[in-house]
Amino acid sequence: MDDEDFYREMIRRAPRTTSLLGVEFNLDWQLDWPDAESVLVQDLDDAPLRDNEVLQTELDYLLNVLGTDSSVDDFFTYIDSGLDPLAETGQTSRTWLIGLRDRAARNVRNGDSVERGQTGEVL
Repeated sequence: MDDEDFYREMIRRAPRTTSLLGVEFNLDWQLDWPDAESVLVQDLDDAPLRDNEVLQTELDYLLNVLGTDSSVDDFFTYIDSGLDPLAETGQTSRTWLIGLRDRAARNVRNGDSVERGQTGEVL
């Protein structure tokens, strides 16, 4: 599989994450948002539980196939992401993706507990 096919497969298998990275964090995203955290609050923290479940699954996949910072950087370049995690957060791109996956997972756990009452019944 050549690079083009490899990236197309990642986009096919992780469309929501690709949209977050390439559309929300487009090349001029800073004209629309004060900082990266504001994007993540809207697209993860304020998003429905199901959206976070999908992001978590897609990020697990991406982290599995993108094993190095340079491979994550190359993917960001391929999808025209304007986000530079190192400049924005002080984290390498792969470490930032791990944090993003963990945040989605936390939102899933917290959302599940919110959707279920203290007794565990579905509300």
